[in-house]
Amino acid sequence: MHPLRRVLALLLCAVCLALPGRPALADAPARLEIWPEPAGFCADSKLTDMNIDPEVSPFAAAIAFSDAIVGPDYFDAESAIDTYTYLYEIRTGYEAETYEDRPWLEAFPVPEGDAAVIILPGGGFACKTADGSGREGADVAALLNACGVNAFVLHYRANPYEYPIPFLDLQRAVRFLRTNAVSLHLDPDKLALLGFSAGGTVAATFDHVIRGGDFFPADYVPDAIDAADDAVCAVALIYPALSFRDNVNMLFALFDADTVRAAESRVGLLEQTELRRYLSPGAAPEFVAYGTADETVGTAETLRYCGDALALGCDLTAFAAEGQAHGFGPDCYWDAYRAWLDRVFS
Repeated sequence: MHPLRRVLALLLCAVCLALPGRPALADAPARLEIWPEPAGFCADSKLTDMNIDPEVSPFAAAIAFSDAIVGPDYFDAESAIDTYTYLYEIRTGYEAETYEDRPWLEAFPVPEGDAAVIILPGGGFACKTADGSGREGADVAALLNACGVNAFVLHYRANPYEYPIPFLDLQRAVRFLRTNAVSLHLDPDKLALLGFSAGGTVAATFDHVIRGGDFFPADYVPDAIDAADDAVCAVALIYPALSFRDNVNMLFALFDADTVRAAESRVGLLEQTELRRYLSPGAAPEFVAYGTADETVGTAETLRYCGDALALGCDLTAFAAEGQAHGFGPDCYWDAYRAWLDRVFS
């Protein structure tokens, strides 16, 4: 195993062993329930839909998961991803054994200031890194609070929920905050997104594909909040996966396994999830930070995305974290991000 992948596996294992229900900060932030009866909500068991290996240890599961989601070569990774999801999200109690989870926002308000950022942690669509650790969640919220910006960490649903559920959760979060802007003391025109890794994929897909559209399942009954505007003023993507071509097997965490297994439909999914295909000059301003030594999502697709966006005249700021691998910390990009955020909020 490549040394960087072993480091990733060790980090994933540490996440997997985190204590459930542990608050990210000394003072537990407010939990905002944003969707009483969300799309995809039912009492069916997830376990009947998942390919879980009950004999795998957390460390072995972390290694298998990190090996599974990295690289352009296809192999059947359903069990590796499902097993990791079960150990981290379900067995630890962050999510239910049934499809009765509800997305929610972890609120970090500031006494003064009407601008807000929705933070989307990563996790390869198999988990959320912010669960148990606060990484890519409460830690970034504290930095935003120090800048006078309200922060909301979105706990979106992931594996075994399938496309478009994670993106609908973000759409709902945007609509919820805009609907409740007065009571939350927010300016709805100063609402931005900040996504990390797979959370960056959620943010970018929402902005370019989902926003303004109706992607609800046929059996879902919309409520009043679903009629609200879902506009955001800016989108920041930190080491995002902007295509699945260098993470082919991560498709198993977001789509039906049999569809991923079939070569022809898998090609279709790779085309569907290639986000540079949806770029348009009218998109919200974007900030894209990537590590030049990122071997998890790679750099080729990110550079292609940024190049196409700039060629189209999109408002995109690209930031290269020199020598940094996937998962680099805020110290590598924060000054550039804060200057960009000040510009878009003003």
